[in-house]
Amino acid sequence: KLWSTSSIFKQTAVLSEGSEDYEDLTEALRLVKEVIAAVDGKVNEHEKRQRLKDFHSRMETKSIMMMKSGQIFAREDLLRRRLIHDGPLQLKSSQGRLKEVHALLLSDVFVFLHEKDQKYVFAMLDQRSTVISLQKLIVREVANEERGLFLITAGIEKPEMMEVLASSKDERNSWMQKIQEAMDKDEDEGIPSETEDDKRQLETKAREMRGLG
Repeated sequence: KLWSTSSIFKQTAVLSEGSEDYEDLTEALRLVKEVIAAVDGKVNEHEKRQRLKDFHSRMETKSIMMMKSGQIFAREDLLRRRLIHDGPLQLKSSQGRLKEVHALLLSDVFVFLHEKDQKYVFAMLDQRSTVISLQKLIVREVANEERGLFLITAGIEKPEMMEVLASSKDERNSWMQKIQEAMDKDEDEGIPSETEDDKRQLETKAREMRGLG
């Protein structure tokens, strides 16, 4: 007989602690919860992989972006990573203008896309890169704007700061938490490149940068 989680919980509640049945049902409840959590995790991963494929399919095929490190990030590089979170944000230009973008927080980079004619391209902002590495990224709240956060690229010759605005203070806090969690995992799922030669050159450059950092 298969019991649901609620049935096991009810049975556990009426049994005395320390009895054999109590211990068995407690263990069964723990195992059921683990299975449910594992299934939910797999479903969530599948949904995010599919969502990332959807963004990939809607991007202009020749859209590329030069990262601050000199690495080239292309459309195909999206699929080499995991999607952690995505949603609408605003980028603030040096003149104070706000640009509507859709942000993708991936396993090792933060990508800002702009929708144009029902297609996505990498967003443009003051000739700055809108694909930001999570390595040595510093995230700070904006003192006079409760919806804002600063993304500061550290560990490079000329650090840059980008101001980003969410729809609310709670949404800003949620983004900050997810970015921090992604950085804490310290994942490196490959260096973006379009050819194997490019990949080898960029890997060499990355090792040199890490040695200098």
